[in-house]
Amino acid sequence: MSKFRALPACLALVLALIVPVSARAQIKMSIVGPGSQLAAIAVSGLKSLSGDDGHELSHAFIRTLNRDLQLSGYFRIIDSHAYIEDPQQSGYELGQFNFADWRSINADFLVKGAVSSDGQNVQLTAYLYDVAQQRRMMGKNFTGSPDDVPRMARRFADAILEATTGQKGPFDTKLAFVSTGSGRFKEIYTQAIDGQDLFKLTDNPTINLFPQWDQSARYLLYLSYKTGEPGLYLADLKRRVESRITSNHGVVIGGALSPDAELIVAAIERGGATNLYLMDREGNEMRALTQTRGINCTPSFSRDGSKIAFTSDRSGSPQIYVMPLSGGSPQRITYKGNYNTNPAFSPKGDRIAYQSRSGGRFDIYTIAAGGGDPVEVTDGIGSNESPSWSPDGRYIAFSSTREGRPHIFVLMVQSGKIIGSLTEGNGNDTSPAWSWWLGE
Repeated sequence: MSKFRALPACLALVLALIVPVSARAQIKMSIVGPGSQLAAIAVSGLKSLSGDDGHELSHAFIRTLNRDLQLSGYFRIIDSHAYIEDPQQSGYELGQFNFADWRSINADFLVKGAVSSDGQNVQLTAYLYDVAQQRRMMGKNFTGSPDDVPRMARRFADAILEATTGQKGPFDTKLAFVSTGSGRFKEIYTQAIDGQDLFKLTDNPTINLFPQWDQSARYLLYLSYKTGEPGLYLADLKRRVESRITSNHGVVIGGALSPDAELIVAAIERGGATNLYLMDREGNEMRALTQTRGINCTPSFSRDGSKIAFTSDRSGSPQIYVMPLSGGSPQRITYKGNYNTNPAFSPKGDRIAYQSRSGGRFDIYTIAAGGGDPVEVTDGIGSNESPSWSPDGRYIAFSSTREGRPHIFVLMVQSGKIIGSLTEGNGNDTSPAWSWWLGE
């Protein structure tokens, strides 16, 4: 890496916090740590009404749905070998099958459905049943191409969580992350949360870091050394074009993208100091947000775009601060720990996740957005860094060395239960960024 410009102080600080994280992403279904009772759910194969005689569409739907339900941390999938009925011989509507067949294997919930296809178009119906009460809780109809079937399953998984917990699930989303899975260089990848639809966004022999989504998941902001020095890039994934964000105040070494993708808060280094500047999407500077001789970096927008959280050493050590985007004095919110950084607002804006160093390793904490007592949400195993909230606020993705090589894991915020890894392979995976829901 000798050809690259020397790292500015803030970027060196941030890089020191990164656990490198793999491209060959695949859900690891083991559940680690303390957990509560899991609801038993049976996911029956889809009845083929036409065009799915080999059951490829059914298998694609069931495979994805099972992954997402296990990843939710709420369900135990009953092994299909225990199922009594043949979905091709029984029905999927109420009155067309026997609930006793599912009570006998102790199922709490049951998924049944049907699929038809002409080879190019797919029509898929899926229902969720409460076995004990012998009632249909919810049903969805989907249309699309065969390639859309996994996403139909993710949207149905979201609906299952809404029907059973009262809150929509987080699976019809994307994960962006940094990986060395294709070699020794750090590249930006995106994928579905369950590990499918892997897409390599960057492909250059250099360092690419810190991906961030807008709320539409159309735009992705990231830092790259592709020109030999750090530069901030805004990628339009729909048009497959990108623009570089520059500044005449110094070197842009990081930034955050507003939820509406109209604004950027850039961390700009000059003369050993790093400050935050507000810019529009084209990179036109609007005003300075911080003006200190120290380091202000790792900005993060609140979901409504009205505030930012960031790291600053103005008190003598890296701590988390919050300030209104409209201006005003930053408020320090972390006082426990002498090295706190990488803040991330929860979707509701009421809490902030961040990483805190102790004994040469990091753990993830959350704290009220106005300050208070922090809550440790990781378990002290390995080094745990770069928190990113799911859009429903129930989960945090983070990078961890708990199994040796760093990968991205997901935990349930309320219980601290670590469900499993979102990536695994021979590379190192870091800097997860969990998108908002993808929409219709």
